[in-house]
This record gives sequence, C-alpha cells and structure tokens, in this order.
Amino acid sequence: MTDPSEPLRRVLAALLAVVASGGGLFSPAQAETSANFDVTATVTPGCRVDALGGSGNAGTIGTLDFGQDSSLSTASHSATTTGNQAIRVRCTPGVTLMMTIDGGAHAASGQRHLQRGADPASRILYSLCSDAACNQPIAIGGSTAVTATTANGEDIRLPVHARLTLPGALTAGTYTDRLTVTLSW
Repeated sequence: MTDPSEPLRRVLAALLAVVASGGGLFSPAQAETSANFDVTATVTPGCRVDALGGSGNAGTIGTLDFGQDSSLSTASHSATTTGNQAIRVRCTPGVTLMMTIDGGAHAASGQRHLQRGADPASRILYSLCSDAACNQPIAIGGSTAVTATTANGEDIRLPVHARLTLPGALTAGTYTDRLTVTLSW
C-alpha cells in the first residue's frame, strides 16, 4: 500500500535540496552596484609669455635707449630693458629659459649696428650683454640661459643690456635698430 503523503514528501525533499544548494525561492538576484575608475592629470613644466596687461601677445620687450649726445662725442653709453620690460614671462620654477637674439636689421660682419634712416654709411656699432657690466656678451644667434626660480618665476626679467661708444663726427639724427628675441624652454 502506498503512503498518501509520499508525493508531498518528495516535493518537500526537492524543495529542501533547492534551498540547500543556494537556489532558494526567496533569494534576491545579486548584481555589482559600484565600480572604480582612475582620474589623472599630468602637469608639465613650462613658461608663458604675454604683454603686460594680459593681451596674450608678446609684443615689444622694451627699448634699449642710449639717450642723446653730441654728434662729436666719443662717450660710452649703456642701456637695459630690465627696468622697462613690457612683457611678462612666467615659468615653472626650475625651468631653464633659453633666450636667443638675432643680429637686428643692420647687422654686418657679425656685429650689430644702429643706423640713421636708410643710409648704411651712418651706423653706430653696439653690443648686447646679459649682465650690466657687459662682461657676458650675447652673440648674434647665441643663446643665453635664464633659470626660473621660486623668487622670479612669476616675473622673469630678460637680462638684455647694451653698450656703445660713439665714434665722434656723426651725422646728427636718430639711429635705430630692431632686434628679434626668441624664447625656448
């Protein structure tokens, strides 16, 4: 004779087997709800050059003004752009800025000259230096190193100094030149 509760025992046994194996009827579905990802930024050392006032254009560095003297003078004159520099150079401390200056509009025989108007016979020889005493010349196309430090990194003054000696017996007038400075880092 068969026990009438036998089918019920089989169903209960099957349910117990399902629950024991972790597949219970009331187990919620499991899903990953969070994940990680990395965020990075790399900041490289560098420099920024722009005109004072923030126009974004380097423009003119300044003026080397030797002043005025008699056409017969043989005096020596010095000038610098460090006091009237019209650009702002900012660099990460530790960056070495390289400054190169061309020969200007009137270079001849590897030397820079001021010239009166369009007359190449009316010239005055001058030299550029990276120090006020003019002991460290800046050759045409030569590079001068300027290191950014924590003290000067927000306002680096380019060390451009100049010296000339008037030859005497010059034609009166204004003598000029225009130089191009290239900065690299």
